[in-house]
Amino acid sequence: MSNVDKRIQKAIILCFSGVHLADISAHAEVEMLMKQGVSVELQPMPITGLHAQHYQVFSGKLTGDVGVFDALMARVRLPHPHQGVDGYIVVEEYVGRDAPPKMLPELLRAAGWTVDYEDCASTELLASLRRLTQGHDSLPTCKIIKCAMGAEVLSGPSIVEEALQIARLWVGEMGLLALLSESQSAPVERFVNINNFLAEMGVIERDEQTDQINWSNSLAYFAGHGQLWVNLLGRDPQGAVYPQDEYEEVRDTLVKALPTKLRNADTGAQVIERVYRKEELYSSEYLFCAPDLVVVFKPGYAPSPQSTRLAFDQEMFIMPAAGTTALAGVHPSLVGGFLLASAPALLSDLSAHESAPLTAVVPTLLHALGIKYAAMDSSALSTLFVPSYLETYPILANVQNEGLSEEDEELVINRLRDLGYV
Repeated sequence: MSNVDKRIQKAIILCFSGVHLADISAHAEVEMLMKQGVSVELQPMPITGLHAQHYQVFSGKLTGDVGVFDALMARVRLPHPHQGVDGYIVVEEYVGRDAPPKMLPELLRAAGWTVDYEDCASTELLASLRRLTQGHDSLPTCKIIKCAMGAEVLSGPSIVEEALQIARLWVGEMGLLALLSESQSAPVERFVNINNFLAEMGVIERDEQTDQINWSNSLAYFAGHGQLWVNLLGRDPQGAVYPQDEYEEVRDTLVKALPTKLRNADTGAQVIERVYRKEELYSSEYLFCAPDLVVVFKPGYAPSPQSTRLAFDQEMFIMPAAGTTALAGVHPSLVGGFLLASAPALLSDLSAHESAPLTAVVPTLLHALGIKYAAMDSSALSTLFVPSYLETYPILANVQNEGLSEEDEELVINRLRDLGYV
C-alpha cells in the first residue's frame, strides 16, 4: 500500500469530548453519517480518566507505554522521587518518563498530509470549522477539531448538526468524515474510600487523632483513580513488605479480599468488580513503575476525592449530590466513547456489535486513508471495511518492537537506577 491512497484527498475528524451517542443519535446529520458509514462503541483500559482516554484515542497506544498510568501519581513514583520532603504526597502528573509517541496529526504529516488541528471551546466550534474549510488547500489535507461539549450545549440548537453539515460539504463524497468521542461521564451512586477500608482491615495502621499513617506497620494504600500500591521494602520510602513471597502474599490477599469483603453498607452489594495484578494489564518496559494492583469499581461507584489523594473520609461510603457524574476511576464500560465514520473504504450502515478499544481509532482511520502504521497497541478494525478494499489493501499484522536494543536496555537501566531500583 502506498503512503497515500489517491482516492481520499480530504478528511475531517471531529472529536467531541463528553458526548453520549444517545444524546445526538436522533439528529438528522448524525443519522445520515451512521447510515452512510460505520459506528462502533469505544472502551478504554483501566485506569479511566479524561487524560488517559484522550491519549489512547489519538496515539493508538496505551498510557503505560510512556510510564504514566494515572493522572494522579505519588511523588515517589515520579522520575526524580527524592525531590520533596514526603514521597507519599500525591500530585497531578501528566508528563511521561520518556518522549511520548506521535499523535494522529504527526502521523498524518509524516505520511505527506497537510494537517490543521485546533482545540476549541464549543462556542467557537462553528467559527473554527468555517475558517479551516475556507480557501484553497494543498492536497491531501485533514482538519481535526477537538471540542469539549457540555450538556447545556447539546440541549440547545444542535451545534453538532451544523458542524457535520459544514464538514460533509467540504470533504465531499470521496473524503473521510469522522465524529468521535473518547470519553463520556457516568453517574455516581456512591463515592468509596478504599483507604478507610484498608485501615479497617488492618492493612493500613492509622493514628485516629492525627489522621496520619504509620507507614512502618502499613502494607498497602490506594491513590489516584485505581492505583493500589504495596508498601514495598527497598522501594518505598518507609516500606514494610518484603519483596517476593511477602509481596505476592499481600497482593493475593487484596485481589481476593477487596471484591468480596468491600460491600455497600446499605445494600450489601459488591463495590469492586475486580482487582488486577499489573502484569495482567501491562507489558511495556515501564512495568516496573506500574501500580502493583489496579482496582476496577462496579458501575455506580467511584473513588472518593479524598482517597485519590491518599487521604481518609469520615465514612467509607459517601452519598453524592443527585445527578453527580464522574469521568475518572469509574467502570470502563460506562465512560468510553464512540466512533462514527464514512469513507470510500468503509462499509455503509454498519453498527458494530462489540465495542472496540480506544486504541483502535488511529489505526482504523489511517488504514481508511491508505496510510501505513506500526507499533500500535491495536490493529485497524477489519469488520468496518469494504471487502474489496481489504483485498487490495489488507490489514497487516501490527508491527511491535520485538525487543529492546542495547541502547534501549541501557536507558531502562538508567531509569531504574534513577528510581533507586538498581
